[in-house]
Amino acid sequence: MSKIEYLQNDGARIGYRDDGEGRPLVLVHGTGGDGEANFAGLMPHLPGRRLLRPDYAGSGLTDDPTEVLTLDRLVGQVLAAADHAGLDRFDLAGFSLGSAVAARLAARHPDRVGKLVLIGGFAHSADPRSQLQFRLWADLARRDPAALARLMLLTGFSHAFLAGIGDGEAVAEDMVRGSDWQGIARQAELDLTLDITRDLAAIRAPTLVLGNRYDQMVDPAASTALAKGIAGSTLAWIEGPHLAIMETPDAVAQLMRPHLTA
Repeated sequence: MSKIEYLQNDGARIGYRDDGEGRPLVLVHGTGGDGEANFAGLMPHLPGRRLLRPDYAGSGLTDDPTEVLTLDRLVGQVLAAADHAGLDRFDLAGFSLGSAVAARLAARHPDRVGKLVLIGGFAHSADPRSQLQFRLWADLARRDPAALARLMLLTGFSHAFLAGIGDGEAVAEDMVRGSDWQGIARQAELDLTLDITRDLAAIRAPTLVLGNRYDQMVDPAASTALAKGIAGSTLAWIEGPHLAIMETPDAVAQLMRPHLTA
């Protein structure tokens, strides 16, 4: 069972999960997820590691009343968790919105980050489709969470995976009960304004960018753009949807391990 820790930082009560021993790897979740939902399946495939999973504002263990979130605030919360855990230097992996958090952290604090992995990420959301999607997410999170839960299942996972989960409505109902929908709305509103394009050139950590080949939430081309913006980075492809990190975590870990152990 994970060790759960809490700390106070800048008006927020931040929670994180701390598992295992070895070289530390900090895992940063995406919009609407948390460290447990996004990474629980991945952890068994990353042996010999100390795995830190902070929840940032709007998710899971963390309680932060800040109404308008900024990327810098989320970066600060991840760093505060790492400091509280006694980590001076660590490898770092971010998923979706978490990839932007991880990229900015690596750009602004190069002395803290060893290896970097960005999964299903995007440098900005200026394109019309991203704007339409994140406005819809924010709207539905505030007024119809059940509809957003269904939408996230339908666009986040593959046809084959959803065909095998049994009662999809029951899964959506579990999501409604177990999620902070006001927090998800605030995260989606942050997604709308996100832009880390200027951070990419400052990243010095050896970086692996993992795109999801059949992503319906984030354009796979966004991963290509991330890799092009980060000097010396490597681009590889997950043969799956946006939530492949939850659907096929073993395949994702198989791509991550050589980079993290090189």
